[in-house]
Amino acid sequence: MFYIRKLSKRSNLFKIKSTETSAAIAADVLKQELGTSGNTLLFWKCDSLDTTKDAIKAILLSTTSIETSQFIIVDDELLEKYQIETDDTNEGITGYKGFENLHVDFCNLTYEKIGFILNMIKEIAEEEKRTPELKKDEVKRYIIEVKEAGLLNQENLRPELRSAINKYCKNTV
Repeated sequence: MFYIRKLSKRSNLFKIKSTETSAAIAADVLKQELGTSGNTLLFWKCDSLDTTKDAIKAILLSTTSIETSQFIIVDDELLEKYQIETDDTNEGITGYKGFENLHVDFCNLTYEKIGFILNMIKEIAEEEKRTPELKKDEVKRYIIEVKEAGLLNQENLRPELRSAINKYCKNTV
């Protein structure tokens, strides 16, 4: 299984991978990228690196804007290596109808385990397939694909995203 997360700032991937150790990563990067709620961190899952599209669509339709987006993808092997627990019992909130079950939480997190997640990101940071980036036009295409397939759940869209879709994806909402 693979787990995907959208970074809040594309530049933070470079900041994470360019430091010698996770202990040297700036606190602001940690806050922006790995802020927890209830000692959990939200990810979305998929079966393989070749089947990330649905998870990415679910992520994009759970955010507030249409913008160039940077993702990280980790796997079960890394989670086992760093003893990160997962919980997929809660459905995610996404505007991608029928794909709420792709949500998974990394749970029971501590400062030590957040450091382990930073180490995981450092390990995958050089792998393009593990750190895909979607340009704004690609993000729009993904959203339009969901709409054209009749899978856009407007009730679960954040108001900011609904407004952005109306602005950037003509006749889609």
